[in-house]
Amino acid sequence: MNKIVLSLAVAFASAIGFAQQVDFEEYDLPNGLHVILHQENAAPVVTAGVMYQVGAKDEEPGRTGFAHFFEHLLFEGTENIERGEWFNIVAANGGSNNANTTQDRTYYYETFPSNKLELALWMESERMLHPQIEQIGVDTQNEVVKEEKRQRIDNAPYGAIIYRTGIDKHLFKKHPYGQSVIGSMEDLNAAKLEEFKAFNDKYYNPNNATLVVAGDININDTKKMIEDYFGPIENKAPRNTRKSIVEAPITSTRYATEYDANIQIPAKIFSYVTPKSIDRDAYVLDYISSVLTGGNSSRMQKRMVEDEQIAFQVLAFNQANQDYGTYTMGALAKGDTELSKLAEVMDEEIKKLQTELITEREYQKLQNQFEAQYVSSNSRVQGIAASLATYNMLQGDTDRINKELDIYRSITREDIKRVANQYLKPNQRLELDYLAGEAPTSEEDAKEEVETMKEEVTETGTDKLEMENIYFGYDEATLNSSSKRTLDMIANKMKENSELMLQAMTYTDSRGSSSYNQMLSQRRANAVAGYLRGKGIASNRITAMGKGESNPVINCESQSCTEEEHEQNRRTEFTITTK
Repeated sequence: MNKIVLSLAVAFASAIGFAQQVDFEEYDLPNGLHVILHQENAAPVVTAGVMYQVGAKDEEPGRTGFAHFFEHLLFEGTENIERGEWFNIVAANGGSNNANTTQDRTYYYETFPSNKLELALWMESERMLHPQIEQIGVDTQNEVVKEEKRQRIDNAPYGAIIYRTGIDKHLFKKHPYGQSVIGSMEDLNAAKLEEFKAFNDKYYNPNNATLVVAGDININDTKKMIEDYFGPIENKAPRNTRKSIVEAPITSTRYATEYDANIQIPAKIFSYVTPKSIDRDAYVLDYISSVLTGGNSSRMQKRMVEDEQIAFQVLAFNQANQDYGTYTMGALAKGDTELSKLAEVMDEEIKKLQTELITEREYQKLQNQFEAQYVSSNSRVQGIAASLATYNMLQGDTDRINKELDIYRSITREDIKRVANQYLKPNQRLELDYLAGEAPTSEEDAKEEVETMKEEVTETGTDKLEMENIYFGYDEATLNSSSKRTLDMIANKMKENSELMLQAMTYTDSRGSSSYNQMLSQRRANAVAGYLRGKGIASNRITAMGKGESNPVINCESQSCTEEEHEQNRRTEFTITTK
């Protein structure tokens, strides 16, 4: 293939200025390496990058994290670059470099003064041709990846939301998008050196890569250098051919709970499976995300954070990958706000998008905002290089770089309403409670407890089993974090066995009037039942009754009770039965 796209001047005039099209030339070397060249001589800077068609979705079960691991491992050194010297060489020549991995691809790049282009090409050809994959490098980078996981996910507040390790596994049951990019430390620890070498031979070949060079270059000179450095590299395996894996659509709401010991403020999250990156509707969802949380004037920010003050912070982000996308929105609760209240308000804001057109003012703001983002992302050769490689490899159309703004500008207010109705339905989403603290029990523990429970029920011959109680604060009907952990455990057990039924009897202490105590205990019962329904337990499996001050554990009317003794009376007693 040999394709040249030449565009002269100005594509769009807008309130912020002009968006200039990107000129590029692309072709293939005989060994299959795809090359994209963009000449821009305004500044003496050049970026050379190589994108490999290998990401987290290409990993074998039991060996997750390989693609991301190689992002680190291939900086270790080559036959001609001493171990640990890669970054020193780049810095000594006035350059910078980095790499990143997604579900779909891995990308390495260097940015240098333009008179160092040959050095950049030599280094990337060395990475492809002569990588040193040795045990010392594997051991070193294993520790680096572990520390990265600790810093970004394990010990970082809301890390499992930001890096989606607590979300995607609930959305994707079949497609490998359900596994995290950083992977499993156990898998990496168990892998042998030969497996790392085999992974390199399979994926890091010219026929599985796109080379992009952007900046202050001479096209003919650059082609000659590329031929010299990359032309002789032979392939060790065929190009990575991916099988199409179809994820069954979500047709009923999925409920999940994740815990984070690094936070104090819980969050309510909605997440949906959405179209892949090449689909126009993926761009519409970018608009929707911006309408809801894009800046101080966005709808959820103004309502939930500023006006009603029920949230500390709101979030929404759209991520469109090669096979599927995901759209996630959420809010961090403020004060005593229940997560169910956050969910209610978020649903109301979604409903507005589904039933009413956004205003002309909001629409114009979106147009200006996304044109500004386009100009910003393509204002430096480093950004242009990454965009060219991405559009070529993941969307099959390098010229998408010049079409993207047209797509955004073609989106109508009616499109936003249609897409909100099509993809943001309650029965098509994950509802995630993201809570502070440690998880009460693992899923495997829950299964074991269900089996134990069934055995105990059988042995008693009564079809009943008493469960642990939860307690309320004085004059309150609010569930605390400890109560929620207990209810999560109960919900897990009930999900494991559909025959289990729950009776919750909630009591108060005796410090109020009889009628008030009866009302308060029913509010507590309703809070318990509502929480369990929110976890996906059907209403007909839950009986929740407010019992007022009856049946006290300690009779505080006949004696003076401590606060702890009063709390024993402010309890919910659970009884598990079978159908």
